[in-house]
Order: sequence, then C-alpha cells, then structure tokens
Amino acid sequence: MNLGAVLGSLRATDVARLAPRRAVPPGPPEGRYLPDGGIDRSLDLARRAGHPADLVRALASTLSVLDPRTRRAVVDPIGRLGVHSRSDGGALVRPVELGGDRAQQTDATTCGSAVLGLLAAVGDPVLALWLATGLRPGDAPGSGRRPWTGGAARFGELQRAVKRRTNRAALGPLPWPAALGTPPWGAARTARYADVRYGERVVRGRSGSGDPEPEVRAALVAAARGVPVPLFTGGDLALGIETAVPRHVVLLALADAQLRRCQVYEPSTGTVHDLETGALLDGRHTPEVRRALGGWPHVCWALLPSGRAGEATGPAGGWT
Repeated sequence: MNLGAVLGSLRATDVARLAPRRAVPPGPPEGRYLPDGGIDRSLDLARRAGHPADLVRALASTLSVLDPRTRRAVVDPIGRLGVHSRSDGGALVRPVELGGDRAQQTDATTCGSAVLGLLAAVGDPVLALWLATGLRPGDAPGSGRRPWTGGAARFGELQRAVKRRTNRAALGPLPWPAALGTPPWGAARTARYADVRYGERVVRGRSGSGDPEPEVRAALVAAARGVPVPLFTGGDLALGIETAVPRHVVLLALADAQLRRCQVYEPSTGTVHDLETGALLDGRHTPEVRRALGGWPHVCWALLPSGRAGEATGPAGGWT
C-alpha cells in the first residue's frame, strides 16, 4: 500500500487516536428494553419516558381499540419485529412509514433530527401514537379500520423541534449553524429512548486485529438489548477534505443476540436495511452497507447509551 492510499483513507476523526480513548459506557441491562410488539411493553416504555399514570392509562385505552395494523405502527414504529423483503440489489431493505407517509428527513440538514425523532418515538408510544395517527392518549379513533394520513407533516414538525434543541448553544453560547446539520455533542444531549440517556464517542475504525472497535461493539450490544444507537457516517480524504467529517446520521435499530446481523434505519430514503454486522465498518467496499449508511463509507461517531436519565454517570453505574 502506498502513502497516497493510506492518506486517502484518512478521516478527520482518525486524529482522535492521538488523544486518550474515553471509556465505553456500560451497556443497558438485558431484557428491559427488548421490543415484543405487546401493549404491556409499550405501557412500560411510556412510564419510563416519564408520562404520568393517568396518561398511561389513557394510552392503554386508545391502544386497545386501534385496529391491529395501526396498533403495530404505534408499538413498533420502525418495524423492528417486521419481515424484510429482498430489494435494492439483493440487500434486505424495507420502507418505514408514519401515518401513511415514508419516514424521511425533510431536507439535507435534518438526517440527525429525523433519526433522533424516530429514536424518541420508538421509546415513547405516546409520541409514536401521535406520529402514526395524530391522536393523543384517550382520543377515540372512531369505528372501523381507516387510513391514517398526515404522517409526513407531523414527522417534519418533530424534526424541526429536535433540530432547534440539538443546535441550541452547541458552540458555547452560540447555536450550531443550521446548514451544517446536527453536531454529535448536541445530538447526545438531546437523544432519548424511554428513560435512556446517551453519550457521544468517536469511532476510529477497525482495530489492528481487524475486530470492530469497542464503540461499535458497544453499539451492537445495546441494539441487541433493545436500545437503538444513532451513528454518524462520513467519508475520507480520498473523497475530499470536506467529507472526512461526520456528514450523515443513521440509526442502528436492532441487532440479533449473536451480533451477526443488524437493522439500520437510513433517513434520506426512509428505509431499514438488514446487514451483516461484520460488514458494518466496511462501507468502502460493500455497496449495501454504503447504501445503509446514506451513501457514505465510514461510521465515524456513535451515541452510546450511558445510563438512565437522572442516574449517576460513571463506568460502574447508571442503570439502577
């Protein structure tokens, strides 16, 4: 390999190797967050998201009278328990819909907002109910099966609200420029899944042994335990210096218990991609991975679950 090839694959985040690596936070407990498609698990998520008991009871009432398809859209809005179909050149890909519309980012700068909004909805059935139907807990959906519409408008409204929150005071007292999307530290400050909080970590690529970096393994373990993980993706110097930084955001939605396969939500197309986990860091050479990463070859930053909101931080705690 010549020097040009080495420099061409260099990312700005590789400079992080010169600084001490920050400890990877402990993973979420097993069993607490895994989706099962049931109402009881959804009500538990609503409680964990901080909703009061009377609202949770109202949610139970509304969920009980929804038709099965709509109920699934609320309790499993990203379709983590769904069946994939083969498309997109042989890859396993399926669309994600909210209220009759594809769950896509509203413009080129809201990939992070779309990911964080959907992350919140997956962990909060009150929000998912509104996105899917426009209903609030306690609302009567009406009799019979009906098509729900307006999902794109509601998802767009959520993205705008999320973007304001992530970009506020992201440069000290100053806001992050809207044209530059979402900064990882602002995303980590805003990200929520039920009662889970997040911390940002740079992903440095594969280790010398060829194994995934600790940050990627931690992301896969969290996803396998039911807690989705936002991933920032980008290019390298071979694609231009402006690409060698985080340029897009996707959501690692689920992984199997053996960490062999994973599901990745890609917001520009509003699709979920089923991938081999071993190829997740090989977007440069694996077209289906690159498509799942929004057209970019590298995972360069991750928002890792770091404990429950309100719990003490630290390597030994945060999940009591």
